[in-house]
Amino acid sequence: MSHNSNPDTDDGTEAGELGPRGRLAFTVAWCSFLSASVATLVFFAFVDPAPIVAVLRPTDALPGRTALYSLGFFFFWLVSAVSAGLTASLLCTPPPSRRS
Repeated sequence: MSHNSNPDTDDGTEAGELGPRGRLAFTVAWCSFLSASVATLVFFAFVDPAPIVAVLRPTDALPGRTALYSLGFFFFWLVSAVSAGLTASLLCTPPPSRRS
């Protein structure tokens, strides 16, 4: 079974493959996911969300502890994604050319 290249793509990727930007986006997403997982684990090892739930429970603002764990994970994922994205953009930016 042979793979035919798509003549319309200029980055040399075959049909079904990700281009350089797609790979970069998935690399940023995966690295930030792993980073957020570790950050959530460490943070909630020291911080118990029970007092926060007890304060917010009468207002029914949050359904419970699990919601705070989820919100914490997504917060850490967002922060990690922004950090990884900025790092990736700095790595991919060509240095300015010097004019003589």
